Amino acid sequence: MRTSWFVGIAAIALLLSGTPAAHAQSGRIIGTVVDAESNGPIANVQITVQGTGLGAVSGQRGTYSIGNVPAGSQTLVFDILGYETLRRDVTVAAGQIASADAALSSGFVEMGTITVIGASQTPTRIVEAPAAVSVVSPEKLQREGGHGQLPKLFADQPGVDVVQSGVQDFNINARGYNSSLNRRVLVLQDGIDRSVGFLQAQEWTSLSMPLDDLGKLEMVRGPGSALYGANAFSGVVNITTPDPLSIAGTKLAISGGQRETGRVDVRHAGGTGDGRVGFKGNVGYSSVGETWSVSRTPSDAEGACPAVGQPCTFEYGPLNAEAVPLLDDPVRSVYGSARVDYNFDSGALWTVEGGTTHTENEIFVTGIGRVQVNGTHRPWARTQYASDRWTAMAWYSGRRAGEEEGNPSPFGFGRVCAPRDECTGNNQTSLASGALLLESSDLFHVELQSNWKSPDNALVAVGGVSNRWTSVDTQETLMEEKQDDTITSAFGQLEYQIHPQLRALVSGRFDHFTVIDDSRFSPKAALVFTPRENHALRATFNQAFQTPNYSELYLRAGAGSVPLHLIEQGIEAAIAQQIGMPIDLPLNFQPTPVFARGNDDLEVEKLTGYEIGYKGTAANGRFYTTVDVYYNEIEDFVTDLLPGVNPDFPTGTIDDLVPAIFDAGPLAPFKPGIIGGIQQALGPSGLLPGLTFVNGMPQFVLSYTNAGQVTERGVELGVTFLPAPNWEVFANYTRFDFDIDDTTTTQGGQVDADELQPNTPEHKANVGITYSDPESFSLGVKARTQSDMDWAAGVFAGEVEGYTTVDLSGGWRATEYARLHLVWTNVLDKEVYQLYGGSVIGSRAIGGVTFNF
Repeated sequence: MRTSWFVGIAAIALLLSGTPAAHAQSGRIIGTVVDAESNGPIANVQITVQGTGLGAVSGQRGTYSIGNVPAGSQTLVFDILGYETLRRDVTVAAGQIASADAALSSGFVEMGTITVIGASQTPTRIVEAPAAVSVVSPEKLQREGGHGQLPKLFADQPGVDVVQSGVQDFNINARGYNSSLNRRVLVLQDGIDRSVGFLQAQEWTSLSMPLDDLGKLEMVRGPGSALYGANAFSGVVNITTPDPLSIAGTKLAISGGQRETGRVDVRHAGGTGDGRVGFKGNVGYSSVGETWSVSRTPSDAEGACPAVGQPCTFEYGPLNAEAVPLLDDPVRSVYGSARVDYNFDSGALWTVEGGTTHTENEIFVTGIGRVQVNGTHRPWARTQYASDRWTAMAWYSGRRAGEEEGNPSPFGFGRVCAPRDECTGNNQTSLASGALLLESSDLFHVELQSNWKSPDNALVAVGGVSNRWTSVDTQETLMEEKQDDTITSAFGQLEYQIHPQLRALVSGRFDHFTVIDDSRFSPKAALVFTPRENHALRATFNQAFQTPNYSELYLRAGAGSVPLHLIEQGIEAAIAQQIGMPIDLPLNFQPTPVFARGNDDLEVEKLTGYEIGYKGTAANGRFYTTVDVYYNEIEDFVTDLLPGVNPDFPTGTIDDLVPAIFDAGPLAPFKPGIIGGIQQALGPSGLLPGLTFVNGMPQFVLSYTNAGQVTERGVELGVTFLPAPNWEVFANYTRFDFDIDDTTTTQGGQVDADELQPNTPEHKANVGITYSDPESFSLGVKARTQSDMDWAAGVFAGEVEGYTTVDLSGGWRATEYARLHLVWTNVLDKEVYQLYGGSVIGSRAIGGVTFNF
């Protein structure tokens, strides 16, 4: 706690010492972007301040606002597909607002002018970024955002794995080792980590605004711990929402379509006449009445279930039968947010915002099986002061799924949902066991950053400190005790222009975690060589880590049961047939619980990565190419749930199940037949994996361990071409390969190599073509294909067949105030499952209209 106070006091002191200097060095630029012929406003134009990377995106009225612009002569660059890139000079006075309107003519955009910030914490042209970066353009957000599924916007990018199960159950990853509830990619919304406190994975329904209001989306592929910490193991998704003055006006969006889909969004933004205060607010409601998820109780299986405890046949193969059916109610979300900005004369910006989302009935695939979220609240809040040199931020993110209802569990894991429809309110249900799963979590974060440039801009330094407090309480349904933990961090980066054509970057981050009482240092180094303008070669070294989450450390939850009493009935029937008379053996087999248990001896998962890449444009910026090749070494994997890996629960044998009265005396002749009957009932394996005895009572335990050393390597190729004004063609290909070098666990045992599957296809590719005219209509079609892959995550393991899907999207500006849009995913209605244990996904078409006033 002393460290926490120190970080907070240091942040305030540094902020106060840096504020006066900031007030004397920067200003603000505002303006409107219009079509040169029609004089109509152009939305989604990317405006950047050349040489700084500062920028904004124009709103529906064509307006934009850029703060913290250094005083002096600046050059603005205006880019949007279908128009010629425009450069305009403007003089910015310290503490003043400068105006710079622009009229764009039809033509080509220079693709190399796009800027990104997630790769290095400083704004950089994408062709010179020291990492592999994908960007979702504002045009794409507007054209495809109607489906409301953010991860799908990255599914057509090279090197990115996106798998879908339910309506909003997505796992997004990069470069191998995806999983159910994957957390290897850190997702930040204006700096806020919106992950679930207990699992540290994403809950995509928690977004409290529609996709086309998100502004700018970037994804850094590859390790990012040196700048972002623990969960930036395979990449970072960076979301930057627009300020209110850029999207001034009122928007009403109404959409609906297949699978009983409906959505309504209302947003209003504006500001004072002098541009000093900006404000915006939005509310929305979405509902999907027919999801792809179906119940998997024994009565739903195709034919009778096979051997006791073995999977049954459901939609596409053998899957574990579940104890309770899912609630066939619509997946609903109600959400809203509000933001107020205060623009200082210096160009500095103070922001206060917050929001919440309430979601019901979504299905998630987890390590213990599928879980249905009966209801949850996701509140959040953020305040930030940003000048040209200093940024101070504090944010809060919470989750409330903590109302307890239901009946006592016969297996001792809290309460169960029986009958199923009694479990209403804000809680969750494990479909495998019927157990009620509760969570109340809070994340508080404070952070201070500063940047400094040498007079000749050759050296740029970025540094900062942060502190995060996490509190998670599951009311003994997922953990025995409430957990309160702290992460204290310090990070820094130096970027130096060694030569006009050679730039070096070195960064590092120190993190201390009380949850595991461990500290980690994550370094990064990169060289970017620019042989000529708009062409760059890059070499990068990274080390990253991922700490065990609360589930992996402390989980205590039911994951189903094995009906051993059915084995007893079968044995008695077989022996009765042999001896010619009924028999009642004193076995007293009962339905035996399956428990998922954490392992508090887990170590940190580590990655060392090497990467080279090329980015370049040709044909006056109309041809953009990326090539990225990487090699990663990973050790101390935190496995998914496996039987027999936790030394706290020693493995028992089938012989241990047979009572001692069968060891001698008149019942001894029956023991071989009983053991043989058990083996026969269990199927070909004749094993009871995970069988252990607690206080003399049998149960099955699944747990986690550290295991394995893996090398992974891959290549990512991408090409984007603008053959004519308004047209864009893209294609990319990804190849992934891996070797499992060791399967030894930290306890000295071994795991099966099949249990360390990367859950990533060896080959995948995307192609697409888009026509976009901001003044009239846009249309895009794209196809995605991938090869077969093996999947192993928790209780679900099997083959995922390769597939090819086609998506269609488009929009038409019907009037000055109304735009029609259509998003049609999986046009050919190919029924595919993208992860083993997930739902079979088909086609869905959504259409709607957006009014801007």
